[in-house]
Amino acid sequence: MPEAHSHSRPSRGRLSRRTWLGLVVPLLLVAAYFAITQGVRAHVDGLIQQSVGKVLPAFELVDTTGEAWSNERLRGKRVLLHFFRSYCGSCDAEAPGWRALETRLPDDVVLLHVMTDVVQKVAPEVTAATIAKKGFARPVVMADAAFIEAFHHVNWSNVTPITYVVDAKGLIRFGLRGRQEPEVVSQALSAAI
Repeated sequence: MPEAHSHSRPSRGRLSRRTWLGLVVPLLLVAAYFAITQGVRAHVDGLIQQSVGKVLPAFELVDTTGEAWSNERLRGKRVLLHFFRSYCGSCDAEAPGWRALETRLPDDVVLLHVMTDVVQKVAPEVTAATIAKKGFARPVVMADAAFIEAFHHVNWSNVTPITYVVDAKGLIRFGLRGRQEPEVVSQALSAAI
């Protein structure tokens, strides 16, 4: 009598090992991605907050029209430093709000849009196209590595948008990461007297 071979088949309703792996591995990868993203955000938030309460660092930068800007020139003014870059969806999304805010800033406020493209080694024609697309009326300065390092470290120059609010005494009062609504920036500015 021939020997009966036992073949193990999955019973109905049970998933095979391969199917389980096909489901679990992608879920683990997605979870890891979100955990890493949250960790990076928390780290950068910590770096940004380390700048809060410190004096605006000494700097000299030139805007896209060739005009020089320095912390000396900003003395006695409230300052908004809006860090942005090319290839930044959040920067694109918040640009209309910044254009609206530009039109209603008080005279004692200087807004500098701080572009990080040079540090990111973005092609000049891309940078020029981004600046044109944004249509900002206030000065756009090109940040160098030292300037970014003084705020939230040059290694994180790709994390944008970030807005720093500086009071009239030259103290950094707020560091806001991510897309900001004009009302939030206005409230921070009002608190930075």
